[in-house]
Amino acid sequence: MYHERNKNGASSGFYWLETLIHKECTMKYLFIVAILMFTVSALSFGQPASVTATVNSVITVTNTHDLVFGNVTKGTAKTVLSTDANAAAFSVAAEANTLTTLTVVFPGNLSDGANTLPFTGLTPVYNTTNSQSGTTVYGALTGGNATTNGSGNLYFWMGGVVNPAVGQVSGNYTGTINVTVAYP
Repeated sequence: MYHERNKNGASSGFYWLETLIHKECTMKYLFIVAILMFTVSALSFGQPASVTATVNSVITVTNTHDLVFGNVTKGTAKTVLSTDANAAAFSVAAEANTLTTLTVVFPGNLSDGANTLPFTGLTPVYNTTNSQSGTTVYGALTGGNATTNGSGNLYFWMGGVVNPAVGQVSGNYTGTINVTVAYP
């Protein structure tokens, strides 16, 4: 049995009691610290996140009318406006009331074999009804954004300008306007 000595060197006689109390207090503190650490670590877990995805229907684009210039006179530019009856026309079927993005790539020239005819596209127009009356101009020559109607339909038209030279070789000149409609 060990005895603690006071500063005068005398034994207190209660060393064993003081040691027991000191050990119990230390154990209580360790127990409290352990509970706090467990609580803090339990609180540090984050909340789970939900994962969602909306699957839209496939967009269908149909060319309903080609851009037709008809007969063109050498040395005289001819224009077909986007609101003219001879403008290229397209219909779109997509999700109802959904924003879509139109991208247009016009040919730089029309061609007939090795011969070329300068072509310039005009800014497309669109409507939620199949009518060129009351159309809205897309934001840029290369297209822009438009929202489909309640049935998921959208219609757009585009014109262009051909500018044959005075010495333009006669022929049937053709080209392709590439259009893409997508969900942004």
